Amino acid sequence: MRKVHLTVLIALSFCATVVFAQLPDETSGRVPELDAFHKPIYELWHTAWPAKDIAKLKSLLPDVETAYATLAAAKLPGILREKQSKWDEKLPVLAQSVKEYRNAADKNDSEAILKAAEAVHMNYEQMVRLVRPVVKELDAFHQSLYTLHHYYVPENKSELIKASADSLTQKMVTLNGAALPKRLEAKTEQFNKARKNLEESVKAFAAAVKAKKGKDEIAKLENTLHARYQVVEKVFE
Repeated sequence: MRKVHLTVLIALSFCATVVFAQLPDETSGRVPELDAFHKPIYELWHTAWPAKDIAKLKSLLPDVETAYATLAAAKLPGILREKQSKWDEKLPVLAQSVKEYRNAADKNDSEAILKAAEAVHMNYEQMVRLVRPVVKELDAFHQSLYTLHHYYVPENKSELIKASADSLTQKMVTLNGAALPKRLEAKTEQFNKARKNLEESVKAFAAAVKAKKGKDEIAKLENTLHARYQVVEKVFE
C-alpha cells in the first residue's frame, strides 16, 4: 500500500513540475516564434542573397512563409505589452514583403526576388529590434519594474514592494554603468538625461518605501518611476 501511495505522490509531483515548467514567464522578453524565423532568414541573407542564388532564394520561400504564419499567430509575453501597438504596426509591413517575395518568385523575376528578399530581411530585423533590448541592463531593470508596476503596487503587496525597491536600487547602479552601442552613440546625451531622471525617481520611491509611506503616495511615486522608465525606452525609438 505504501508503495502505491509513494508512486502516486511521485507521479503527482512530476505532473506539477511539468505544469509549472510550461507556464509562460511574463518577465521574459523572448518571442520563440521570432527566434524560429531566424533560421530561414539567416540562410536567405547570409548565403543565398550575397551569392545572388535565385534558385536558393526561391527554395527558401516556403520556409519563410511558414515562419511568418507562425509569427503572425504569436502572442507577446506580458513584459512586452507596451510594445504591442508597435508590433501590430510592423507585422503587416513584414507580411507585405513576404507577399511581394511570393509574387516575384511566381513571376520568376530575379531582380524583384532579390529586392523582396532584402525587404523581408530588413522588416524581420525591425521586428527583432522592437522586442530585443538595446541595453541589457535596462532590460534587467524592467524585469523588476514590470512585476512591481502591474502586480505588487496595484495589489498593495508591501513585502514584495519593498523587495522590488531594493532590487531596482541595485539594478539602477548597474544601469548607470551601461554604455550605448556605437550605432546609438548620437543618442548618448538624451539617454544620460533620461537615465538621470529615472535614477532620481528610483531614489524617491525607495525612500518612501523605506519610510513606510501610505499606499497612495507609494503608487504615485511608482507611476512617476514607470513613466520615466518609458522615457528612457523612447530614446531608442
